[in-house]
Amino acid sequence: MDTEPASWNTRLMHYAATAGTLRKRLDLQGFSSQRVRDLSAALFDEEGSELFHYWPEGRRIYPNGAAIAAALATRRGQQAASGALSELRNNNDPDKSFLCRQWESVRESFDDPRFALALSLSRTRPSTPVILDLTDLVLGGWLATEERPHREARSRMSSKVAASGPVIVITEGSSDARWIRRSLEVASPEVAHFFEFLDFAGTKSPGGTDRVVSLTKGMAAAGVMNRIVAVLDNDNAGNEAVQQLAQLDLPAHVVVVNLPTIEYANHYPTVGPDGPSTANVNGRAVSIEFMFGENILHDSTGSLFPVRWQAYNERVNAYQGRLDGRHKKEVGRRIDQVLSASDGFALPDQVAEGCRRLSEMLIRASGEPRYIPASEASVLTALWRNDPYCAIKVDT
Repeated sequence: MDTEPASWNTRLMHYAATAGTLRKRLDLQGFSSQRVRDLSAALFDEEGSELFHYWPEGRRIYPNGAAIAAALATRRGQQAASGALSELRNNNDPDKSFLCRQWESVRESFDDPRFALALSLSRTRPSTPVILDLTDLVLGGWLATEERPHREARSRMSSKVAASGPVIVITEGSSDARWIRRSLEVASPEVAHFFEFLDFAGTKSPGGTDRVVSLTKGMAAAGVMNRIVAVLDNDNAGNEAVQQLAQLDLPAHVVVVNLPTIEYANHYPTVGPDGPSTANVNGRAVSIEFMFGENILHDSTGSLFPVRWQAYNERVNAYQGRLDGRHKKEVGRRIDQVLSASDGFALPDQVAEGCRRLSEMLIRASGEPRYIPASEASVLTALWRNDPYCAIKVDT
């Protein structure tokens, strides 16, 4: 807290907000005043008699942990938080020395700095200004006045989340999510837990290409820091959606892909206005059901379930194709049955190959985060920051 007027050598750079504003922000991050007081009180109660080893008389003033936690949030407690224990001892102030020791205990036990800040402000009037003066860092040469530490901190947090947080996968529906997740577990079990899929089944959310587009745009607009991979069918509708998203200025960590091209789909049976034929259905009708080999697409006579041409799409100048509903349902049942095998090595070769195909697609789309492995304490200059303003690019 700072209520003194600024002088020539203060506030060359500073951040300011009211205590009420900071408390609202801390509440949203899980550091509400009540919660930090309760946790602090529980810590002090657990430490018990050890707290008063150097000052036994203090037990009368602070009969329990709640009283100690409340005292830390007073002006006197705030002063003790910023004082050095050795100095307080020399001043012969046992009360402040005691509170200083408790602050040390709090910071050791709950070492996220937001915890101590929330506790310190828990009883401060909402209108009280709170100022973080960075002048000493500027005068010491650690910061330049044109720098914006908050922006760089958010960028570091974003790149760290993108590098170490799960990759969010958006698919056209619950079947796509289920089968791609299982493919990762079979083909790349060592990294499968790095991917999280939107739960269409559990939330009963609608699927389809339009939903993929809207979710991808929404997550990008919301500033989601995780890497995001949007997976669309390798058909006309999917290609149109990819083109639509490509026209947007999506962040680099948001990647949109079509399902892979399938060799046997280059000459695949189709049914259209002119009757049965054979055509290349890659890019026109390849859905997730095509990913696990042609054997799973055979009917009882050994013939492939045909693609049926549907409505004409003027935007891509082609017909949209798909399997008949009953054929699609049957293929889906077979895929669920074969992928439910607990041992991935027992899968048919074509299905195992399909799992590898989908796994490689996701891993490749996830890319390698451009994360500079350095914390705020690093001596690297701002030029190394992995953000849009970074002047140093590391090629791999």
